[in-house]
Amino acid sequence: MTQINTAAGLQWEWRQPAAFKRFHEMTFEGAVICTLQFQGFGSLATAQSEHGSWTFKRGGFLSPRITVRRAGESADLAVFLPKWTGGGELRFPGGESYWLKSLSFWGGDWAFENSRGQALISLHGPHGFMHPKGEITIHTTSDGAELTLLAALAWYTRLLMIEESAVTSAIIS
Repeated sequence: MTQINTAAGLQWEWRQPAAFKRFHEMTFEGAVICTLQFQGFGSLATAQSEHGSWTFKRGGFLSPRITVRRAGESADLAVFLPKWTGGGELRFPGGESYWLKSLSFWGGDWAFENSRGQALISLHGPHGFMHPKGEITIHTTSDGAELTLLAALAWYTRLLMIEESAVTSAIIS
């Protein structure tokens, strides 16, 4: 099996195997690399992989943020600060930051970049109605846990953005 930290240039796929279940898998050549499971109807989700297990939870209204924690821990590992235009900054307590940026006008392509502006991973999607899919491209041979966390957080944030825009559209209609 290809390890995510040696997969520079390869493409991985996020998919939702069953409609109406908030469960997603990141796969490569049929092997599940990471899963993302939402808890109920809220924003709490758990990402699990061989490199680690993390929880993501959206909080705040006027100053929204997504907390990133190691599963089972109460201290924040990092905080993602979304921008109202999409994307945002992932901040770690030690001062390290990554930026999620849109790569296309319509917002279908995104990348997590480091402080030097180097794309570590990019995401195309999600697309599809009943079973959303998306593609992750790894651009570096960085740490596997870091890349898996960024890939899972990118997918999580994009799913939340789509859900929120659907709710907004329904309210306005």
